[in-house]
Amino acid sequence: MPDPILIAFASGVLLLAGAVKGFIGLGMPTVALTLLTLQLDARTAVAFILIPMLLSNVWQFWRGPDMVGCAKQHWRYAAILMFIVALTVWFSQSAPDRFLRAVLGLFVLAFCFFSWRDMVPAIPSNRVRQFEGISAVIAGLVGGLTAAWAPPLAMYLTGLRLERDAFVQALGFLIAAGSMSILIMFISVGHSSNSDLTISAYLLIPTLIGFSLGERLRHRSNPEQFKKIFLGVFALLGANLLVSTLMG
Repeated sequence: MPDPILIAFASGVLLLAGAVKGFIGLGMPTVALTLLTLQLDARTAVAFILIPMLLSNVWQFWRGPDMVGCAKQHWRYAAILMFIVALTVWFSQSAPDRFLRAVLGLFVLAFCFFSWRDMVPAIPSNRVRQFEGISAVIAGLVGGLTAAWAPPLAMYLTGLRLERDAFVQALGFLIAAGSMSILIMFISVGHSSNSDLTISAYLLIPTLIGFSLGERLRHRSNPEQFKKIFLGVFALLGANLLVSTLMG
């Protein structure tokens, strides 16, 4: 039987992570994994967020302005991402938790740095395919290890200079694609037990509640001010995760 204290902790984490995603449009896996790994090993933390991550991003994709156009523009990225995620999960089955925590800490810092700097250059129209492939491979490698997709995905989509709604919809489409791949592979290699999947399904509830609250707050306050505070806190958490893992 699952520990009720652990379930309560995970519910609070996913409520917060959903609120952050609803407020600034991204960051749900980063928030959830950084906090869940305070109590759980990295793979169990990923297993807990798989269903909330998948379905919240399907919802984000579905609510966007042009589902067909988005899928046509980004299907190659999604296909490469899913393939690399599957390979990474398969070949990293025996990777130690310490290594996964270090990778997570590194990419939390990368996420914070690139979100803070906001200095991603535009991708030239004749280089889109090249950058698409590079970004998809990097996102697949990182996603297969930690599900922390944000830095390579956000950098690529920012480089395309997409309009805000198209950017958010593309994030939903691509993260949903990668989440489907990692969910299938986690089940296939035994990283997700029936108990983990049950908890993950339950955690969809606080995630969506948090997402709804975050959307409402976004219309009443300053997302940029919140984003600065959020990035500062998670830079410290990411640094602590990385240093404590390497020192431990």
